[in-house]
Amino acid sequence: MDMTNPNQSQVELLVLVGFKGVDQFRYWYFCVTLVGYLLIVVLNVCVVLVICVQPSLHQPMYVFLSNLLFNTLLGCAAFYPKLLHDFLCDVQLISRRGCIVQAFCVHVYVAVESNILMVMAFDRYVAIAHPLTYPTVLSSSRVYTLLTAAWTLPVVAYVSLLSLTSQLPLCASHVNRTFCDNRSVMYLSCVDISMLSLIELVFACTVVFLPMGVIFCCYVQILTVSFQVTKSQRTNKALSTCIPHLVTYVGFVASIVFEIIQPALVGKHVPHAFRVMMQMEGFLVLPLLNPLIYGVKLPGIRDKTHRNPQKPNTDRSQEWMSSVNR
Repeated sequence: MDMTNPNQSQVELLVLVGFKGVDQFRYWYFCVTLVGYLLIVVLNVCVVLVICVQPSLHQPMYVFLSNLLFNTLLGCAAFYPKLLHDFLCDVQLISRRGCIVQAFCVHVYVAVESNILMVMAFDRYVAIAHPLTYPTVLSSSRVYTLLTAAWTLPVVAYVSLLSLTSQLPLCASHVNRTFCDNRSVMYLSCVDISMLSLIELVFACTVVFLPMGVIFCCYVQILTVSFQVTKSQRTNKALSTCIPHLVTYVGFVASIVFEIIQPALVGKHVPHAFRVMMQMEGFLVLPLLNPLIYGVKLPGIRDKTHRNPQKPNTDRSQEWMSSVNR
């Protein structure tokens, strides 16, 4: 991969051309987007605060959930302020460095989301299939180890990838999106990017397919154990805690699928507004859906948002077993 071609000019200012056709509706889009972003912040912050201030929620399932929602807040902070600013501008510009930083935040957001969803599936598997050993398997030290890995590995991976992308000489300046990602920046270069594309493909497959395999195996085991349990009420109670996670993961996979098929729609008879919505689906639906479904479906959070009992901090295994047997 040759990155030192003297015939290439260095482009330092990029244009986001995914906003074409929104001029006449820009203020309407701005207002709707602002309301949506404020809702995302309020809903996610509320659930995270409930988990933080309630000692009875300081157990793995809710610790993982708070990290999931905190990651959502970070990802949206890298996306929405720039988007709102662009709606008010005649030309949507971004510096090359700013584009790389935004691409890094977007990719880390997606990778951390995938990792935490995988860890949450493992948590549900242990809680349902091995409830007696749950405190041992998911001890505090192991929970923090899993979370550290879920955050650190994507950061290290995409620092490495985007440091290579940042060295590419660019000979074009138009990014055909409403935000920056690594692929869009790479395609602006006139040098050979085959090796860099291969590295990105490996990272993407690791982010998507490894967690997908782990989640699939966990839920196969959960269903197997559930069908073997004779107490249907306990089984239904246990499985009900899995529903929010499954809804979240289905939405996450849908956003990945939309992202994969979106380039194939260029040049087709597909409205531009629809393709833009597909690009932004991961920042629109899940950040609003997650705090709502978890806040409504999980009894621990639902109860704490309606009342604030002074409840002693009990053993995690006892709390889990009592919630299942209720």
